[in-house]
Amino acid sequence: MGQAICELAILDSDITVKNFKELHPIPNMESVVIDFSSPKSLSSILDFCILNKLPIVIGTTGLSLEDDNLIKEAKKLIPVLAASNMSVGISNLKKSIDSFLQSTEFQYQCALTEIHHIKKVDSPSGTALDILEYLEQFPESRIQRPISVESLRLGEVSGIHRIALKNNNETIYFQHIANSRSIFASGALGAAKWLISKPPGLYNFADFLGKKL
Repeated sequence: MGQAICELAILDSDITVKNFKELHPIPNMESVVIDFSSPKSLSSILDFCILNKLPIVIGTTGLSLEDDNLIKEAKKLIPVLAASNMSVGISNLKKSIDSFLQSTEFQYQCALTEIHHIKKVDSPSGTALDILEYLEQFPESRIQRPISVESLRLGEVSGIHRIALKNNNETIYFQHIANSRSIFASGALGAAKWLISKPPGLYNFADFLGKKL
């Protein structure tokens, strides 16, 4: 993800990319840290951001309860935007599911399948867990419990998330396929620009898309 973000940032004259570890002192300009590293690095990165009053966009997945608690403490001092997926397409996928379920009176069995490249460590993916949490908000009169989740690791797949809603009459599929990591990088850069002007607090990608204050 770091490479994808750097490649996009080069095309934007308003953005200068630096390794945060090399920022001594912090430049006198609007700065924000974007983290897509690993859970084990989160604590030190948050400490750096808090010390230097820097906003942070966190796209790292597979975070533990302890990591969540670190983020909750950090949000008291700096703006934090944490999201397992920064694709506008995933947001639109959720809206499509919501629109469909609001328009029907039938109950459906639900199966969620996610496919990623073989190097992805966390399983299910953070996006799959986010979609699962979203689906579980619907009443059982629409989505039957339990919701099945299948994770596959194949080749160099950037990310596929497929939701199947099935009953005796029909099967409906909702699917998002990421053909490139650039869609996530673009979302992260947009969220970072937006976050700079925000007060301390915890934000999500929907906040950015909705341009909430």
